[in-house]
Amino acid sequence: MTLEKLMGEMIVCFRKYAGSDGNSGTLSQQELSEMAKKEFPTLCQSPKKDEILKEIFTQMDRDKSNTIDFKEFMIFLTCMTMALEDCCK
Repeated sequence: MTLEKLMGEMIVCFRKYAGSDGNSGTLSQQELSEMAKKEFPTLCQSPKKDEILKEIFTQMDRDKSNTIDFKEFMIFLTCMTMALEDCCK
């Protein structure tokens, strides 16, 4: 897979989960939770997953709008990727 295709997949993923609340430009806390359960299944095996997801949402919501826009989503994915790379060293 090329990086270009991977970038397209990230856009598709965001759009897939955004909008169930009527706003296709942002993720609500509920939409983020649904996305995490399907796209990050290992994270969601924790008995504290609801607590963890709430904290992740709070950290992702940099402008305190109670939604996650695409820029905030991409910052989150970048941080997650860097953390994963650190774990794989």
